[in-house]
This record gives sequence, structure tokens and C-alpha cells, in this order.
Amino acid sequence: MGLERKSPQSPKIQPEKVSKLSLSRTPRVGKEKNQKTPAPSGLFGEKKEWHRVDLARRLRKASPEIPGMGGKGYTHHERGEMIEKLFPWEKFQSHISKEEAGRRLRELRREEYTAKTEAEKLIIQRQRKYLEREFGLGGKS
Repeated sequence: MGLERKSPQSPKIQPEKVSKLSLSRTPRVGKEKNQKTPAPSGLFGEKKEWHRVDLARRLRKASPEIPGMGGKGYTHHERGEMIEKLFPWEKFQSHISKEEAGRRLRELRREEYTAKTEAEKLIIQRQRKYLEREFGLGGKS
């Protein structure tokens, strides 16, 4: 009995199974070609600027619910007045851009911080949160 080495035999794999196994176990790296980008949210995800009449009309049709208030909301009339008060004609003219809206939200945040009473702060905070959600400019814009 001599020492004979036998070469290890690999198991026979059918070609059909090889292609299925190798494709299913390879990790995908990077983005897929057909991956869609998420749809823009808020009013300024659709356009860069809005005519003030169209903006007021869209806000009147928007959800009246104030974020974080448990179902309380603004009336149809209050939403229209909010645009007239926060974006006066003398300052913003006929069109309101995304940058102007972001600037006005920063001003609201500053007004909220410097308000004297808690009632004033609460009113400003509700307006700011509502507009951030509707404009799609949440966070510190």
C-alpha cells in the first residue's frame, strides 16, 4: 500500500444552477438604474416661486390641521389672512419665491424668540409650523 494522493473532486454543478446561484448571492452596490427620485414635497417642491393669489388659493385648499396640535387647525378665512399679513404686497410684490418664504420663516422664528408673552409665542409658533409643513421648508431654513 503506497501513499497515493487522490485529487479532490469538485461536485458536479449544472450550468443552470450556477448562473442562478451566482446572481442571487451577489450584493448590489450603488444605485439601481431604474430607481426614482422622491417626489418633491410642499408648495416650493413644485415651483420656484408662486404668484401671491395662487399661493393664497393653494393654502386655502390645503389641510387646515396645525402640526403638533392634536387636530386643531386654521379656518379657510384665517389661512387667507395669514398670507396677507405675513407676505404684505408692499414688501413682496406679486410673486413669492422659495428664498423669500424661507427668509420670512426665519423672521417668524426670531419673532417667536423675542415675543413677550407665552400667548404671542404660541400663536407665532403655530403659524411657523403650519407654513413650514405647507411650504415644504421644514427645519431651520
